[in-house]
Amino acid sequence: MDEETRNIRESEQHSNHELRNTLVLSFSFTFIFTAYMAIQALQSSLNQEEGLGITSLSVLYASIIISGILSPVFIKSFGCKNVLIAAWICHIVYTGTNFYPAWGTLIPSSILLGCISGPLWASQGLYISTYSYSLAKEKQKEVGVCLSRLNGIFFALFETTSITGNLISSLVLYQDAPNTTVNGNVEEVCGADECPGMLNQTALSQPTQSLVFTYLGVFLACDVIGLLLTIVFLPRLKPSRWVKDTSLRKSTLACFSGLSDWKLVLMIPFIMSMAIEQGLIVADFTKGFVSCPMGIRMVGFVMAAYGAGTIVSAVVTSYLQKYTGHRILFAMAAFLNLGTYSAMLLWRPNADNGIFSFGLAVAWGIAEGIWQAQSNALIGLFFPSKKEQAFAAYHTSKALGFTITFALGTVLCVTVKLYSAAGFLIFSLILYSVVEVWHTRNNHLVKDLGTQEVKTFSK
Repeated sequence: MDEETRNIRESEQHSNHELRNTLVLSFSFTFIFTAYMAIQALQSSLNQEEGLGITSLSVLYASIIISGILSPVFIKSFGCKNVLIAAWICHIVYTGTNFYPAWGTLIPSSILLGCISGPLWASQGLYISTYSYSLAKEKQKEVGVCLSRLNGIFFALFETTSITGNLISSLVLYQDAPNTTVNGNVEEVCGADECPGMLNQTALSQPTQSLVFTYLGVFLACDVIGLLLTIVFLPRLKPSRWVKDTSLRKSTLACFSGLSDWKLVLMIPFIMSMAIEQGLIVADFTKGFVSCPMGIRMVGFVMAAYGAGTIVSAVVTSYLQKYTGHRILFAMAAFLNLGTYSAMLLWRPNADNGIFSFGLAVAWGIAEGIWQAQSNALIGLFFPSKKEQAFAAYHTSKALGFTITFALGTVLCVTVKLYSAAGFLIFSLILYSVVEVWHTRNNHLVKDLGTQEVKTFSK
């Protein structure tokens, strides 16, 4: 029995409910990540003492590296639905520890959340795949069409979390007047010149505790709603053949066996650079270029603009790709990232030119939309026979990039990080270009050989 036939048979139990179940799954993720994305954006500003917020993000993403390797074993032991329920409970715990953030509360909850994140996203992929095969069988359509449709529904809803969560945070925190920022000369301590501990010494103004509790209470309610949707309305999945046959050894080998391919090794810095730019906007841009000059209450508004730019860019560039190709889009994203880094190095933010922060956020979001929309397709294009290993290395490399960015955020000044990120991006683009040239030449060689075979056969 081939793999596609097994997938179709395993999905028969979900027939006639694929769209409904996909919407339940999508809204569960949307509620949960509405809370998570907003809390993540404010970690460096709200929990700045001794770098607690940034350190918590660092250990969270370090834990994701390990959990990604162990995902099949988790799913085999507990099942997809139980993994989702456990993940939502971990999100509730994580949100709860932000009410009283300390090294003894926030760090353990971050590790816990990171350890369940790998199995969480693996389970999400299994749910969508199962429903897609079931829908294809029921509607007599191509599996690829159904995969595209259901994934489109899921990510269309999921991508709104960066807008809704951040808008909620700013609308709640905006009640805290006056809009004070730092005790001192803003232009001396904000922006690229900010170093670890500098804003602590100048007292980055915090919202009142009652508003922080209100803000976190709203997100705790979102977490609970997401949990209830999963428990009550989401059916269980029958374990797939892949899950039944897995083991710790197989999971580990699947993640690292792809590193024997020199092309994938050269792609790793390119993948990490995408995580580094995301880490910079979450950790450094929100703190030094938004909270510091304009106040913490403005972070959500600026990050909502970033999210809107990301969504529009992902949709538009996915359509443009068939006309421009991915190389031009990647060049555009790199140009935008290097441009934002340069602007951050040259600009001295203050409350009077806050509109510039919105402009930078939108430009950054446009670049991020290109990276998100095109990078997954690129992995599938370059490594068609090693997709599992390549995607395992892809997610592990992104988690490693986040971990390094957040870890260095506690010891390096923003200027150093911006120069380092720009240099690393250029270096990664050079390595990526080597793989791109090899792939182009190899395709031309295959086409030339095919043409010769046709000519020989016709003779």
